Amino acid sequence: MKRWAILMLVGVLLTLTLACGGGGGNDESTTSATDQVVIEVVNRAPEDVCYVYISETDSDAWGDDQLGDDDTIATGSRMTFEFPPGMYDVRLENCDEATMETAWQVTSDTTVTAGADGATSWVLFENQSSVEVCYIFISPSDGDDWGDDWMGGNENIPSGAQRLFYVEPGVYDLLAQDCDQQDLAEVYEADLTDGRPWILAED
Repeated sequence: MKRWAILMLVGVLLTLTLACGGGGGNDESTTSATDQVVIEVVNRAPEDVCYVYISETDSDAWGDDQLGDDDTIATGSRMTFEFPPGMYDVRLENCDEATMETAWQVTSDTTVTAGADGATSWVLFENQSSVEVCYIFISPSDGDDWGDDWMGGNENIPSGAQRLFYVEPGVYDLLAQDCDQQDLAEVYEADLTDGRPWILAED
């Protein structure tokens, strides 16, 4: 073999050796950490997060509760979950199994927060109808428009399900729509000083 070829081969081997083993014993842990999808759950709601469901986006089922039977995430606390690379959906529930917050198609490190600072009041929407609800609007009664959809464009509330929405104490107008954006229920000047249920029943 010609000398230049031998020298080139030696150089390539040295480069590979340094790349694979030159970083010391911390390389494995560093690689392992960066290979994970880290989902942090933060609870700013005025009640415990009792159930955390994290499943692959293409799965038809939510799977097991990530907290187990006895653990909860108290108000003001947080917890971290790690998963292999992929795309995930997240759902947080209170102890009555009402959805508190969701996140969809998560592929990188993400924080999912239930509630918000100052949002000490709530609306508990209960869908007792046979119609799927895809849009929820909660707007201060003195506002000029409905504002953004609180469901974020990915979530829905099927028949028989409950969804919590946390708000700052005040007076609000409420609007629920089906997946074709047809109005299903409207409530005006709802006093949300202490929170209240909002039930969508069959006509």
